[in-house]
Amino acid sequence: MVILPAIPEYWLIQAACLRTGSVFLIMPTNVGPKELHRRMLKSKPVCVVAAPCDQVNNELLDVVDEVFCSAEVDIRSRILVNRMKYEERRRDWLLFEDLFQKASADYHSVKSQSSDPVIIYHTSGTTGNSKMVEHSQASTGLCSGGMRRSHFVESDLIWIASPTGWPVLSFVSFFSTWSVGAGTFVHYVAFVTAREALETLQKHPITDAQFSHSLYLKALDDEDLKSLSFAKLKRFFVAGEPASKHMIRRWKEETGIELWNYYGQTETDILTFPREPGDDSRPDSVGKLLTGIDMLIVDDKYNEVTPGTQGRVVIRVKPYCPVGMFTRYVDDPEKTESCFCGDFFITGDLGRMDEDGYFWIFGRTDDVLIIDGCNIIPGDVENCLKEHPAVLNCVVVSVSYLNRQIMKAFIVLSSGFKNENQDHLIKTLQDHVTYNSASWMSPEKMEFIDDLPKTGTGKVDRRKLQCADL
Repeated sequence: MVILPAIPEYWLIQAACLRTGSVFLIMPTNVGPKELHRRMLKSKPVCVVAAPCDQVNNELLDVVDEVFCSAEVDIRSRILVNRMKYEERRRDWLLFEDLFQKASADYHSVKSQSSDPVIIYHTSGTTGNSKMVEHSQASTGLCSGGMRRSHFVESDLIWIASPTGWPVLSFVSFFSTWSVGAGTFVHYVAFVTAREALETLQKHPITDAQFSHSLYLKALDDEDLKSLSFAKLKRFFVAGEPASKHMIRRWKEETGIELWNYYGQTETDILTFPREPGDDSRPDSVGKLLTGIDMLIVDDKYNEVTPGTQGRVVIRVKPYCPVGMFTRYVDDPEKTESCFCGDFFITGDLGRMDEDGYFWIFGRTDDVLIIDGCNIIPGDVENCLKEHPAVLNCVVVSVSYLNRQIMKAFIVLSSGFKNENQDHLIKTLQDHVTYNSASWMSPEKMEFIDDLPKTGTGKVDRRKLQCADL
């Protein structure tokens, strides 16, 4: 189990686990003490590596010590990485720096099979308790490397600005970059701000950058992007939450650089390749399928629908399973089995595909709202709201109000609208949705908030908003 921020040791220990045949279990540095305790009991790590720093607080290290002393888990060693030069020395922890200096340079990697487990990620926990997703040697090294080999080259420098708990950090900035000899750029912060990101991109020869959906929105709202120059930058990426057509076109107009959606899951690795450079006909698409992936859009009975029709996103796993598919949910065979139906792996997402094979993703099937008998996909309402200049970001959820379910929008306002009369603004936005979509798509309630709550992996925490008081 590794509880480290984005420091070189995070990558070194990942490589060490590959060479020794150990399983690398990633733990977000912002995990809560109670959740860490739950995950330790479930995963039963034999070794814990952690770094005392501003991102890994003492409460987390105390939990590790408590589990060790209680013998609830057979932890054989605890290793402390003290790169931040913290004065505290925890009792009976081994020091990474001492072990590293004593290690022999002569070492032969163990022999492993493609099916051997190599890494365990945790899902984001947006639709229930976080699950442990196990990947094999094939589904990480072979899949991630193969998928990015056609996109990255040796001279590239890639910055994935995400916390160490995100699977994409390993998918792209470890396996993918390593497979082509490209460079990985690391910035030691838990969550980079828009201003920090833009300043960093101007100082360093970064060619590819990926940030959160909210960071791009913040940059568009607060920064003078047209005045900035990025010497080496070729591409921007966004994942987790697809960027809207309006946002992508604005980003291209302001920076001159493409912003691309792509699609993948913790269980599947990356599934699609962004649209072709210069193709502005489908700006909000997540692209086409990578080689070896057979992803379909089906109805509720798992029959394939016609192009352009919205439905459930599934991946064909029979007679051949794609290389990037996860092995199992650790210690949860029932959950593992429930993700498969006949020949398909059920992603739990909604989407559509056009006649040319381009895909769009609209959100989770769990998030579909049933309001007054109508099935409403939150992403449709959210994208409509985001077309209005007052809306920087938003989320739509179903909440209970006067013994019925209604639709409520939580909205982060653009800087130029924060002093507007709220009642007038709510009416304006409701009318905007009604005019551009339909009256039943217009949220009955709206609330303006400073920022949207996030899960440990940076996705919007819809469950928390559903529990918010009206």
